[in-house]
Amino acid sequence: NIVTRHSARELLNLFAGSRTRILVAEDNITNQQVALGILKNLGLRADAVADGAEAVRALETIPYDLVIMDVQMPVMDGIEATRHIRSPQSAVLNHAVPIIAMTAHAMQGDREKYLAAGMNDYLAKPVAPQALADILGKWLPDRLPPGDPPQDRRVTGRSRTADPASLQPVWDRTAMLERMMNDYELAKTILDCYLADIPVQIRTLHASLEVGDATCAERQAHAIKGASANIGAEQVRETAFRIEKAAGAGNLHDARSCLADLEVQLAELQAALNRGLA
Repeated sequence: NIVTRHSARELLNLFAGSRTRILVAEDNITNQQVALGILKNLGLRADAVADGAEAVRALETIPYDLVIMDVQMPVMDGIEATRHIRSPQSAVLNHAVPIIAMTAHAMQGDREKYLAAGMNDYLAKPVAPQALADILGKWLPDRLPPGDPPQDRRVTGRSRTADPASLQPVWDRTAMLERMMNDYELAKTILDCYLADIPVQIRTLHASLEVGDATCAERQAHAIKGASANIGAEQVRETAFRIEKAAGAGNLHDARSCLADLEVQLAELQAALNRGLA
């Protein structure tokens, strides 16, 4: 049973009153809240866990209809968790539950790697309501009427350029509100969560760079980049991306040189947010 592409509003009507239940596995609190907020606005029940091990345990007790699985998580990443879920020896209730990878990476070969691990599809970060609606329509077809075949959903991701962060907007308010389906209260909740969490993330990044831990610094920069993309904090996202690349290449000098920019941009972002959603 195949489905046509549905708008987020159409899916809200289609899922109204549905008993469909979705599990979101995501360690970044901002990204987690964004995914849960969009799903709620689509009329769907969803629970969240912070790593792959928690996802496996949740699937052992609750028969979820679909899992949205972040790829990069502590304790157990999304690929390892998927292998556990698919294993006939595991105690999960439904070994065939659809698993959607959620990732900011769209490198050549990623799709094949995720599918080989047992994932069904994948979704690019930052998550857009329409992209999520498309995924739901594709993998929950029993809830939707028949239609045209879905298009191939290869994730191409956002193209990266060499433009400095200063050429990016401090805050893309329009893009964030569109991502939140113009839910003003959800947007405020997400922003409050981001502003509480991101200084902690930056301090952890600073400490990692101080002790020369490139792996931890790369992971922290990746988390900051993802959360910032979700709220439209483009300058912070771009600088975090530069730090992530530098740390991944073992170039801690360049990574450290971006830290001051990151802290200034965060202060400018807070001022922009105070003006924009006061």
